[in-house]
Amino acid sequence: MQSENHVERFEIAFNQIHSILKERSKDMKTDRFVDLLQENREKYGVLYSNYYKLKQYAKLRNAIVHERIDKDFYIAEPHEDVVGDIERISDILQNPPKAMDIASKPVEFFKAETSIKKILAAIEKYGYSQFPIYEQGHFKGLLTEGGIAKWVSRTIQNDCVNLDQVTAKDILQVEKRRNVACLSREQTVYDVEDAFQMHYEKRQKLEAILISEDGNQDSSPLGIISAWDLVKIEHSTISLLSNS
Repeated sequence: MQSENHVERFEIAFNQIHSILKERSKDMKTDRFVDLLQENREKYGVLYSNYYKLKQYAKLRNAIVHERIDKDFYIAEPHEDVVGDIERISDILQNPPKAMDIASKPVEFFKAETSIKKILAAIEKYGYSQFPIYEQGHFKGLLTEGGIAKWVSRTIQNDCVNLDQVTAKDILQVEKRRNVACLSREQTVYDVEDAFQMHYEKRQKLEAILISEDGNQDSSPLGIISAWDLVKIEHSTISLLSNS
């Protein structure tokens, strides 16, 4: 009975993973597990970090289903550790971490009329390289170290730059337009990966994702995610797997 319980649990978890892969690959003409896994491998951290393991689990599943030699006898049976592992992977896929879990927070953001001196002080204090800028309750863009450097190069005279009266709005006028997405605090790391993947497929660089209460970019930012934060997705799923 114990082995049958292991088999049943393994098959349930495997089928849950397979169902999620099919849901996320509706345009594919095949529903073979390994093909769907390959298609989604680069898109989702939990699949990337467990790719080869899941391929082996697929072989085990085929042996259980297709090579059963008697009503109550399986040619292959999953070990308890294997069952627990695939159940944890399934649980992460069904209940992924929130986007806020990997976001940098709190967010330092400024109004368009904020003095550049105050922003430079924030760069020195926090080490951040980009700041959301708002004007009359509307998101106006990202102010970056690169934008500041560009403004300085255009205004420097006799090796001097006068920062008096210079505001964030002045810098934004020369700042390169940067692609920014926005998600709500309830959205998951899947939505983060989808946003970066969508921009990548369009050959656009997604500079940052702002996290707000309602997903509106004009709302106050609760967290900010850059491309560098994507590595946290893989580490967060690995951590959940190992600590469960």
